Amino acid sequence: MINRQKIGVVVVAIFFAVIFFRLGLWQLEKAHLMQEISKPQAERATVALLSVAQPNESLSNDVLSRIVQVRGTYLSNLQAPNQEDVNGKIGTWLVGVLQVEGSGKIAIVRGISADSLPNSSESIQVVGRLMPSQINNKYGEVKSGFLPRIDSALLLSEFGSNFFDGYIIAQSEQPEIEIERVPSPIPVIKVSGFFWQHISYVVVWWLMALLSLALPLIRSKSESQS
Repeated sequence: MINRQKIGVVVVAIFFAVIFFRLGLWQLEKAHLMQEISKPQAERATVALLSVAQPNESLSNDVLSRIVQVRGTYLSNLQAPNQEDVNGKIGTWLVGVLQVEGSGKIAIVRGISADSLPNSSESIQVVGRLMPSQINNKYGEVKSGFLPRIDSALLLSEFGSNFFDGYIIAQSEQPEIEIERVPSPIPVIKVSGFFWQHISYVVVWWLMALLSLALPLIRSKSESQS
């Protein structure tokens, strides 16, 4: 009877030790995942906007932040105040409404706005990063020539329908213009938690596993002393 009790205690201890060990492995895998995701991601090849997006259709997650190229003519240039770039610099951005050749329209962040550029009917090729439409207003006052946020929904009343979802932060235009560009590096994907927090969980779970294995020995020793 005593041997059966001891065997039962050992089996239960091993069972819990395995569970704690696997929980530690799970936290270790999450820590490694955070390290891999936090590394700089390789830039994917530039693609034509029309090959990855269409007017009046939502952008897929796979398309967001890709470098795209598109050709068209600017219909107008607008001001977008209180915009913040990736470096935390706040300023007014110049946003052009581009009529894409053979397709719809899309908003283009052309650069930091000093003075509005004159409208031109010249065909221009734009290369830049495709971004999702902004949700929150950056500028409270709504008036002609100004955008509270960069969102194609705000352009429909003035420029009609047939807009692409999102907008492009231009990295270059051909022919080129003299304007300070808005920086648009590769976004860093973030996951919840911290690396060392997960490592601490690994230590805790594996200590629990060792404690589970040690409990039968501790119990046996206490019984022998009593």
